[in-house]
Amino acid sequence: MKSGPSRLRKLCAPLVGAATLFVALFVAPGAAEAAVGSHSYTVTATLDGRTAKDLNNHAYPNKYANGSTITVTCQDSGPDAYGSTVWDRTSDSLWVPDFYVKTGHSGFTDEVPRCVNGNTPGSGTGRPYTVSATLDGRTERDVNNHAYVNKYLSGSVVWITCQTTGPDAYGSNLWDLTDDNLWVPDFYVKTGYSGPTPQLPRCGGDEVDPPATGPHSFPVTATLDGRSVKDVNNHASVDRYFEGQYVEISCQDSGPAAYGSTIWDLTADGWWLPDFYVKTGYSGFSPALPRCTSGGGSTGGHSYVVTATLDGRTAKSLSNHAYPDKYPSGSTVTITCQAYGEFTYGGSAIWDKTTDGLWVADYYVKTGTDGFVAGLPRCDNTPPPAGGDPSGWDPGSPAPPSSTHQEKVNAAIAAARAEITNHPLYAWGGGHGAHPGPTRGYCDGINGYDATGACAADKRIGFDCSGLMRWAFYQGTGVDIGPVTTYNMYDHRPSIFAYTIHRVSDLQPGDLILSRPDEHNRPSHTVIVSKVSGSTITIIEAPRTIIPLRETTFPTETFMVAYRLA
Repeated sequence: MKSGPSRLRKLCAPLVGAATLFVALFVAPGAAEAAVGSHSYTVTATLDGRTAKDLNNHAYPNKYANGSTITVTCQDSGPDAYGSTVWDRTSDSLWVPDFYVKTGHSGFTDEVPRCVNGNTPGSGTGRPYTVSATLDGRTERDVNNHAYVNKYLSGSVVWITCQTTGPDAYGSNLWDLTDDNLWVPDFYVKTGYSGPTPQLPRCGGDEVDPPATGPHSFPVTATLDGRSVKDVNNHASVDRYFEGQYVEISCQDSGPAAYGSTIWDLTADGWWLPDFYVKTGYSGFSPALPRCTSGGGSTGGHSYVVTATLDGRTAKSLSNHAYPDKYPSGSTVTITCQAYGEFTYGGSAIWDKTTDGLWVADYYVKTGTDGFVAGLPRCDNTPPPAGGDPSGWDPGSPAPPSSTHQEKVNAAIAAARAEITNHPLYAWGGGHGAHPGPTRGYCDGINGYDATGACAADKRIGFDCSGLMRWAFYQGTGVDIGPVTTYNMYDHRPSIFAYTIHRVSDLQPGDLILSRPDEHNRPSHTVIVSKVSGSTITIIEAPRTIIPLRETTFPTETFMVAYRLA
């Protein structure tokens, strides 16, 4: 498993209107940071020492007292424990769930190495990673250089000090420098990234790569993906060209607007780049460059990625399945025009027409907007439909309020439970739109990433924890509590709730729980109680990006407070 970037412990629902975070691709060389190795942390609960990553293993009961300090030698993935799949190995060679270790991160921490085969890796300079193939140590960034044959065995740990670009090696132009001062192709180093690793610096003296050898080489002013089509949503070769690198441009063409320019540049190795970030010396077409004679693969219209497998429909109707599974999830479709039709999903009534002459629901086409795309023509003059969409959610008409407390509870629980099937994948920021209901998530530089460190949220339609609660109680009461966060609800009890519950023993089905105290002793999670059987509390929750929505047993030790409907 590739290690993902460490993420600070944050609320499960984003703060509305928060400023966009900028994440640097490289740590500046020489930047102050903690050395990678064993580090000591405080535990926030009394923990058993476990000989295996298993909550049922109690080899050393109460080994580490609440508030005591433990030394963590490495971290590893394991079974879910209190909402986290990270486990920490102590200097006693015992396992503890990371959830109760105050590392300052909700995922892996940068300053502690990943365990290798369950054990602490050896020492070195830089950061340790496992290699996925037996690699030669190379004195130059060249696959034909075999100075130290079979230097690093497959599955072994190599310490990387910095990264830079070089000649293409196995589909990547990224190279890693080991603490033996040898080069290895990054493609076979399990850093958790297909591009530059944020925790690693750029190798000194290589901040700007030497110019390419062709007659039309230009530096790029940002790290750019290589795109197989002229589409900013196409990321076929992630971080293909580094900021400052010289790139050989073969021709230029017009295309969809990208960062204020409609000019696209085709590289000598066949990738499209938005000209805005290529320093040709011109804001328009460069007189030194030819126009792409065949359009360079341009297909007409605008190309976008679809976020679900879609049928191709010969009419703007969900009941039309003329071409089942025509467009697989993650594939690119080219849209020629848009129009209103019947409601589809999430309150959207926009339909997109592909170059195949088929209709798809715009809701699952990643155009970058919930409305019509600027620059795409209308296919026809159909007016927007009246009424609600067939899924039962018309954002303009809230669900009718239930007449009794029990009816409200039953409706709220049923709505939350239905989303386990309807929108099973957790989406950071999901459910916080202008109206209650599933929305596309997003990544903010800290949240929304999968176990490999890749952004998952922006490819999902669904809910985060407080977004799911907003939807469930809207369905139960007909009242929208708004796009609130867990913190917001802790500070101000929403008006639909009449009672505050302070003891786990008093919980009832339909209660909203605020749980998982963070470092400020404020709740970072919210769930709804679906069943109470003796001392066992069953909840429905949207846990986190790497865990789908679920109905599960509530860990009562995380309880802080709960609210009950009137």
